[in-house]
Amino acid sequence: MRYSLLIIPLIFLACGPDETRVDFNQETVTGYQPVYADSSELKISLEAAQEIDVAGKIYSYQNLLLVNEVGKGIHVYDNTNPRKPINKLFVRIPGNQDMAMKNGVLYADNYGDLLALRVLADTVVVLKRVENVMGFNKEFPGANGVYFECVDESKGVVVGWKLTELSQPKCFRP
Repeated sequence: MRYSLLIIPLIFLACGPDETRVDFNQETVTGYQPVYADSSELKISLEAAQEIDVAGKIYSYQNLLLVNEVGKGIHVYDNTNPRKPINKLFVRIPGNQDMAMKNGVLYADNYGDLLALRVLADTVVVLKRVENVMGFNKEFPGANGVYFECVDESKGVVVGWKLTELSQPKCFRP
């Protein structure tokens, strides 16, 4: 009898409101909207040297200095004279956030893909591309328990997610 008095309040506490219920009839909610790009915007390309806006990692390899431009690609400098590096070229790699070097091969991300590159003084060669291994999700945002605008593949490839106000979203990630 004594224990049953303790169990009754616990039962009521366990029967709280259902927080997993999703209400798609809300007028506006804070949620995620996909950011789209067409396939031509995703290609890797060599471009003329340009100034760095937001630098990421820096690697020294032989007589080269490689500087990651967060979200954009990699700057290649001739570092023969470390007091006066010469900006040689820019490797546009859309969505590039990180890079690493091992045994003369530069590894870089291209949204969800992993690239293996050979960097030379005046060019860059793509050795291999491994698709969809970097954890970037094109189907839904990375956060749980959020509303989001459903992906519309006719608008292009999803390259990111931005937090914004949504009007009656039809998608939810539990």
